[in-house]
Amino acid sequence: MKKSILSIILLLSIFLSGCKGGSQEPSSDSPLGDKNDSFGVDLNETGAYDGYFEDESSEVSVQLVSGTEGAYTLDGGVLKFTSLNEDSVYSVSGKLSGCIVVDVGDEYKLDIELSGFSLVSKSDSPITALSGDEVSVKAKKDTKNYLYDMRDLQDSEAEGVYSGAIHSEVDLEISGKGELFVISENNNGIHSKKDLQVKNLSLTVSSVDNSLKGNDSVEIESGELTLIATAGDTVKTSDSDISEKGNQRGTVTVSGGNHSFYAACDGIDAAYDVIIDGEDTVLNIYTDKYSNYSEEVTEVSDSLFYIRFTSNLYKYSVRYYNSDLDRVWENASYHSSVSSGRSTYYYYSLPKRPEYEKMQFFIYSEDMDMGQDVNYLVASDYLTPSEGYDTFALTARGSQLSYSWTNYTTKINEGFGGPGGMGGPGGMNEGNPDKGDHSTKGIKAANEIAIKNGEINIKSYDDAIHANSESALENGESALGSITVSGGRITVYSNDDGLHADGSLLISGGSVRITDSYEGIEGTTVEISGGDVSVYSSDDGINSTATSGEGVRISGGRLYIYCSGDGIDSNSRTSYSGIIFQDGETVVISNSGGNSAIDTEQGYTYTGGAVLAVMPRGGMSNEATHGKNFSEIGTLKELSLSDGEFIIASIGERTVALRSPILISAYVVALGSSSAEIKTASSSGEELDANGVNWK
Repeated sequence: MKKSILSIILLLSIFLSGCKGGSQEPSSDSPLGDKNDSFGVDLNETGAYDGYFEDESSEVSVQLVSGTEGAYTLDGGVLKFTSLNEDSVYSVSGKLSGCIVVDVGDEYKLDIELSGFSLVSKSDSPITALSGDEVSVKAKKDTKNYLYDMRDLQDSEAEGVYSGAIHSEVDLEISGKGELFVISENNNGIHSKKDLQVKNLSLTVSSVDNSLKGNDSVEIESGELTLIATAGDTVKTSDSDISEKGNQRGTVTVSGGNHSFYAACDGIDAAYDVIIDGEDTVLNIYTDKYSNYSEEVTEVSDSLFYIRFTSNLYKYSVRYYNSDLDRVWENASYHSSVSSGRSTYYYYSLPKRPEYEKMQFFIYSEDMDMGQDVNYLVASDYLTPSEGYDTFALTARGSQLSYSWTNYTTKINEGFGGPGGMGGPGGMNEGNPDKGDHSTKGIKAANEIAIKNGEINIKSYDDAIHANSESALENGESALGSITVSGGRITVYSNDDGLHADGSLLISGGSVRITDSYEGIEGTTVEISGGDVSVYSSDDGINSTATSGEGVRISGGRLYIYCSGDGIDSNSRTSYSGIIFQDGETVVISNSGGNSAIDTEQGYTYTGGAVLAVMPRGGMSNEATHGKNFSEIGTLKELSLSDGEFIIASIGERTVALRSPILISAYVVALGSSSAEIKTASSSGEELDANGVNWK
């Protein structure tokens, strides 16, 4: 049984046009660049290797600045500090082929002041702190200092093996007003098993796994940090219990400075909370393929294709062929499965057969009788079952199964199913179907994320900002999974969700600009009570996953949404509680038929503010009028809009001008007046914001 090539092309054309319209590429002046831009210059250009030397001779100078005299030995390339009887400061300069060991007991602090120093280690951690009340590594003002960990990959679980270029068993401070480069060719960067504090200095850390890790906490107060993790996280904590002094462990705090994080996996991964504050804080985070330094996280074979499916109920095969006589069948082998949120993905591998020019891809089960031909990853025809196969599944129908070609790594496969394209034949089931099995989020916390001030720019292959609530914390409490934004200037570009909270999500101030995403803002509950928020998404703009009670509350601020799914979507089944419009100024546009600018299960409530909602006629657009007493608080009008044409709406005491970003036969809903005046115009006569909106 055959389908025509034309019918397949039409099917794919309809599918693609329904999926791609909601995203907007960042403008060229965006701190995140254009859609496919990645970031990070060659390390050699930064001067990171200027202090490297090959010879094993040492010309090191050690001087006492204050404290205990003679508290060190230098033997065979090992500079060891011991036996302090008071807090002490030592200055180290020159070059050392070997390592520094600190073992001074638990009573006193030691500061190691690097004053034009280069250290190359090929057998041990360059600096290891085994004891001390606290150990500080400082870069003296107007000096450049270099630590090189040139060892092979170390087993971080082995006893007595320290995998960081700087490793500390005690509280560790990295500071000073000079420059410090820490290069770990095959291992971790800076790791404290207690608290890690960084301030003032210019610090570059390049490592394979964690750039900065403090098991109990990481606090970045100031300075200029460039952190590179080629196959891991740039900042990480691991403990979430209560210390002996009663302090909560696991928080990452950034309260000042200008920083750039380049992570193959997560930019920040906190075992408890993340707190971003400080008016002068600038934090740029690039994950996965958006970091030029990212390497493969999962080891794969160059001789295999990898394919990811949303179901394991089928079997998979490929017929490689040059002609009807020159062909071979290969069965796919199960590789692994990965759970991500509510979904599980199944990876299969197939041998590459470069001697064949074409392939036909088949999925088969007991009750289906078709196969799909994939010619160089482009659907072209349907074929009847071939010899040796009883039945086949038609892959381009239904939503129960989707697939995408993947290289099963953090690197994107630019073939079938890439970002901005199809999520698989069944539709867009998640924002980024090509994600690997490692988390690649911008900022992630196991409990709560609080953004209070600063400038934050994130370009991530996974959720840009994500708070978990999946498991109990080590302190015995249940994770909140909440995000609060009370200030700051946030710009994010994500191949998945922009802001995602497993619990509550509150924006009360600052500005949040989501330039591209799958779902823009998602939480169990979502409230916007202040600030300036704009969302571009290929699915829902705002989504509440709560199935009862209040889902979304708009109680202040200014909100703009442009999407291809539902604009504001609530899953609550409580009558007229899914969405509460209480105050603020809201413009929401859904450009896709079958979706609504306002979507609830059992209706919404309006008590204040002004709302202008635009969506295609038909489909689910009637949801936008499913408000309590709509005839008393809302106005519905049908308009045919050209791209660039204006809607001028007078809603009570407010007037809004909106430049339409699309050609659309629209339902336009205004909330705030039962007699709102809604009309079109060729110009607005008003200065528009970046979203093409003016409120008066």
